[in-house]
Amino acid sequence: MNIQKIKINDNIDVAITEIPDMLDFSDSGCFGLRHLATNVRSDNRRSEIITTNLMVKELFGKNCSLRHHQSGAPYLETGNTTDTPQISISHCRGMVAIAYSDKAVGVDVEQIEERAARIRERVQNADELQHTGNSLVLNTILWTAKEALFKLIPENGVDFTKDLHICLNGVTANNAENHYKATAYGREYNLISLLVNDNVLTIAFE
Repeated sequence: MNIQKIKINDNIDVAITEIPDMLDFSDSGCFGLRHLATNVRSDNRRSEIITTNLMVKELFGKNCSLRHHQSGAPYLETGNTTDTPQISISHCRGMVAIAYSDKAVGVDVEQIEERAARIRERVQNADELQHTGNSLVLNTILWTAKEALFKLIPENGVDFTKDLHICLNGVTANNAENHYKATAYGREYNLISLLVNDNVLTIAFE
């Protein structure tokens, strides 16, 4: 498995890999994880699940397993609670991203495409709409920022327009890497967005 690792800062790393169109289930690694996708009908979703679990074992060891809280948030089960990193996972068409840190982290990856512009008025406030305009890149950055922030904060029932505020001052579509701030429920957070091929990868952290 070809995993690309990106160092975000001293505490946060992100690993990304492509999801193959077809997995070779005769491979020993895939074969051992087939049971995780037994009841999944979609070939793409099945490949996504198995690729993600293969990544977890490559990154954190063969004895490490991916689990999910009732909320759907992922966590690692290793038997060693002291050194187990906190993780966040995101998928888009053809890619999996896993962010990991000793502190809470949120990650989102999305392809740069029309979808982010189509939903902009449902997730952006007036200031954000003015900044993102018709730019597909900026609208995708904004969407990934809110998704990554949503995964980081503890609150439920979040209204993306009213509760999550992204400060886009200085954020441009031409920057390969943008650093900026956000607020949620009166708390300030940090965000970093990277352009990776035709995708935006965004990490949210305190």
